[in-house]
Amino acid sequence: MKVRECFLHAVAVVRPEMDAREVWAAMNKKNAPWAAVKGEGGRLLGLLRAADLREALLTPETFLTAAELAGKNEVSRRAVRLSPDAELAEALLQMALAGADAALVEAAGRPPGVLELEGAEKHIPPR
Repeated sequence: MKVRECFLHAVAVVRPEMDAREVWAAMNKKNAPWAAVKGEGGRLLGLLRAADLREALLTPETFLTAAELAGKNEVSRRAVRLSPDAELAEALLQMALAGADAALVEAAGRPPGVLELEGAEKHIPPR
């Protein structure tokens, strides 16, 4: 089974200098539960989900940027990229080795998405 055959969550691609409110707005505009923070040259800095933004949004006097949020340990662990043409078993192994609970899936000509480890593991038959 290929990664592209799994359910992928919608993702908003954001710039590192955007603050948490801007990231939240970009996610809501696409109805995406995830945001991919990309730096120079398209380098993936981290994947953010709504739970990652909650704390930053609840403290309005603190203006955290997407780059600062992506630098947190639990978020930077998710900075794994996968090809939609990768074998699912190999992709899940790569995610597990990186300690990632999600990964960005993208390829030219396709909209990006997020593969969550927990949901994807259901597609692998037990040994």
